[in-house]
Amino acid sequence: MEIIKDTLKVEEQKGFEEIESLIETEIYLDQTKAEVGEILWTDGKVEILSTKIIADKILVNGLLKIKVIYRSKEEELNIYSLETNRDFREEIEIEGIKETMIGEVKANLEYIEYQLEDERKISLVALVKLSGKVEETNMVEIIEGLSGADNLQLLKEKIKYNDVLMRDESYALIKEAFEIGEAQPEIEEILKLDLHPYEKEYSISADRIIVSGIVECSIIYFGDNKLNSIKREIPFTHFIELADIQYDSKCQLNMEVVSGEYEIRENLEGSLKIIDLELKVKINSKVYNQKEKEVIIDAYSTNRKVNLQAEEIRIMENIKDIVNRENISKEIAGDFFKEIYLIESNSTIIDSQYVEDKVLVEGILSLNIYYLDNIEEDIKTVKEEIPFKSYITAEGLDSHVIINTETSLEELNYSLRDNILHIDGTIKNHVFINRERRINIITEIEETDEIIDKKNRPSIIIYMVQKDDILWDIAKRYNTTVEEIIESNNILSPTSLMPGEKIIIEKKVEMEF
Repeated sequence: MEIIKDTLKVEEQKGFEEIESLIETEIYLDQTKAEVGEILWTDGKVEILSTKIIADKILVNGLLKIKVIYRSKEEELNIYSLETNRDFREEIEIEGIKETMIGEVKANLEYIEYQLEDERKISLVALVKLSGKVEETNMVEIIEGLSGADNLQLLKEKIKYNDVLMRDESYALIKEAFEIGEAQPEIEEILKLDLHPYEKEYSISADRIIVSGIVECSIIYFGDNKLNSIKREIPFTHFIELADIQYDSKCQLNMEVVSGEYEIRENLEGSLKIIDLELKVKINSKVYNQKEKEVIIDAYSTNRKVNLQAEEIRIMENIKDIVNRENISKEIAGDFFKEIYLIESNSTIIDSQYVEDKVLVEGILSLNIYYLDNIEEDIKTVKEEIPFKSYITAEGLDSHVIINTETSLEELNYSLRDNILHIDGTIKNHVFINRERRINIITEIEETDEIIDKKNRPSIIIYMVQKDDILWDIAKRYNTTVEEIIESNNILSPTSLMPGEKIIIEKKVEMEF
């Protein structure tokens, strides 16, 4: 008997945890800056510099960049910006994780509060939410098949899993220059630069992934003694080099702008109306194949005793993953909107669950609206939330499936008409439907020389089916085969045995010389 073995590569999520970090800092104005009259808004960006997994913890080093936009005490409208950086360190505790595992940390800036201590000092407090996810790839040796064992009966079970081929972190360097319109004033200072990248599509060739994306660029600038806004879409293409990738492989992409530098240049008329941008977009990619394999979970011989070695494995089966796009819209009525400068947005998932053959995904699109007030002629910000709910068809699943959903905002469009702000956007939800399974698999099979004695058994045994019986268990108990029981009893539905049903077991003696 020859045993043919294979290796099963199983990726398992070992833990997920969220923590909140309160970061405090101060800004002091130097003598070149005008005194603070009123703070208009604050901006912030969190950058994860490094992560390290130790026993039961993820160590996180990060940098918080804060920008404060304020109006001075001077009589004319003069608006200025201040910037400061604050590094931080945090620990995300996840029981059971260790150094050999793979970790991912995402950061989200919840809010920034400020306090004007005096005309030249601002105190700032920021709340940052850190999400840590840890996965482990296990290599499990399984028996794929046997040869030279005619009397050996094998019980197999199918498992589905994602075979991760590659994880990659690459950077797309994007350069773009554009000129603002003739009707808009010159640029004195850029006060806010909001950059939102998203994936349009990707394709896979023999040795690379070709990613087509968009960076939505929204700018608020000071010019002609007032605030002005610009919005541009910057298309880009990025190549991720790979080896031996398959055309039907799947790819999961996450994008983030890690740096955005700009230079203001003169146009042909000598006006400061050209913005020269240089962006750096980090693209995390995971390439995987959805595979299905059979593993041996039990075995016996009809004529010899067999020694088995078994091992329990825990796998996270990927039953299905679905990409769903949901259009959302909202109308906000208000006489107070005179002009919309910019809308920041962020989508988050509140709940994902499986209900009546559908995956229910609920989330919130959070908006931060920068606008000019129609009544007070003042620059203000207001927060709005748009709840969204998606029903995604996924028939034939049981209630014990585990739903994980990653969400991102793709495009967002808005316009102000007749005192009503119209907002339209597209949410992309990537839904992973998983099932955790514990399976006892056979890792070693040894057929002994000890022959099973059937001579003293009755010619026919009448067996009464018990609750939860399956044909395999009955056949194994009496050293026969499932096929022989089906044939002897003319069973039409082998998977549906009824308790109390009578099964005939015929004795079959195999003579060996």
